[in-house]
Amino acid sequence: MSWLSIITTLAVMSILEAACHNYVKLLGVSPELMLVGVLFFALNSNRRKGALCGFTAGLLKVAFTGMHPLVILLFGAVGFAAGMYKEALYRNLVSAQMILAALSVMFVSLIYDILISSKGFPYYKAVIFFSVPTALYTAALAPFVFRLLETLIPPVELDYREIIFKKKVYEGRRPQ
Repeated sequence: MSWLSIITTLAVMSILEAACHNYVKLLGVSPELMLVGVLFFALNSNRRKGALCGFTAGLLKVAFTGMHPLVILLFGAVGFAAGMYKEALYRNLVSAQMILAALSVMFVSLIYDILISSKGFPYYKAVIFFSVPTALYTAALAPFVFRLLETLIPPVELDYREIIFKKKVYEGRRPQ
């Protein structure tokens, strides 16, 4: 994937997320679509590119929504971790996409809730009423966003385990 397509996709996702933020709310929270985009690009590349995608997405999120700049570091950390563990995950599995999206949103939200609680809002209320519903909502939408991004930007790089899996399946043997 080229950097131009990655940055263009993240910019379009950031604009759509900022514009539709109030219209796609469920239980008072909206999904973290930018974080799902970071996960998609990080799982289809390496950890360096995942971290740079995370930093870019965090910078766009700060620019369009006015969030605290800590989001840049959090998104970069999520992109780095997803790029580092892409060999351990089967990225085309829907349940893995949902679990990874929920865990990454919880990670970002739990750290970001510390900032919210420093302004006088109780931390446990921020976790219960903000972090958990956002993680569930994003996890439910993550497979659809992954499929949409796969159709718009097909991944170029093939994983060696996918090639071995396909070879064993086509030879008629059961993959181990």
